[in-house]
Amino acid sequence: MPNAKLHIEVGKFDTAKMINPEINGVDYQQGQCYGYYDVRYFVFARDNYTCQVCGEKNKILQTHHIKFRSNGGTDRADNLITVCTDCHTHENHQVGGILHKWQAENKKVKQYKEPPFMNILRRRTFIKYPDAEITYGSETTPRRKALGLEKTHYNDAIVISGIDSIKENSADYFYLKQFRKKKRSLHESVARKGRKLKNITQKRNAKNTKSVKGWCLNDCVRYNDKIGWICGFTGSSARVRNISDEYLQPIGKNYTQISLSQLQFVNHNNSWQYCYR
Repeated sequence: MPNAKLHIEVGKFDTAKMINPEINGVDYQQGQCYGYYDVRYFVFARDNYTCQVCGEKNKILQTHHIKFRSNGGTDRADNLITVCTDCHTHENHQVGGILHKWQAENKKVKQYKEPPFMNILRRRTFIKYPDAEITYGSETTPRRKALGLEKTHYNDAIVISGIDSIKENSADYFYLKQFRKKKRSLHESVARKGRKLKNITQKRNAKNTKSVKGWCLNDCVRYNDKIGWICGFTGSSARVRNISDEYLQPIGKNYTQISLSQLQFVNHNNSWQYCYR
């Protein structure tokens, strides 16, 4: 697009205020653990000196890493919980132990990894695109309401463009999304839905099958007059999802595998999906 003007919406997050809405002034320099001997005693106080596994008080307490250090976990307070010595044993750390079961139920302390990432991305955006028009989400919402538009990604993009009024709003738009062809995880910490055992063999050849009989991952296909993209293979069948991530299913069936012979080829794709909506 020649002579295009770039408009970017970014986010700015105050992580400290997300943790403590009452934070003010010098409190920003002191942090959560201020006034405690170390992080360990802060974690005890935060958890009300109660074992987070069995719920008992008045026991000898220790701190337990939610994500083990051997798996890249840190010693930060948001990765620690309070447990008693009766629960914090070698046996309970093993697969099938109560600590693994506790983590499988997603009972963990709230972490704040995304806001700092977005703050870093915002600063890098300023450097990468110095001539872009920058706006914030807090500005987009009132502008969208003033223009009488409902909440959609499409309408937000219209508002971010900076226009003051709308003479005509087309009912059609071009939708583009990225598709990840390679599953990068080496193992599963929790068994997937519908499976009794988790996959810990670190073998991903089957899950990363790129093509079968001339059909490739992310090929655009037509099935029963519906358009979708191949997202995986099972033998001589494939799973197909539309651009809204909904599986296309054989008529009258409750499974999602569709025989390759029933699919109509539209075109090959690399890592993108797109359509007019």
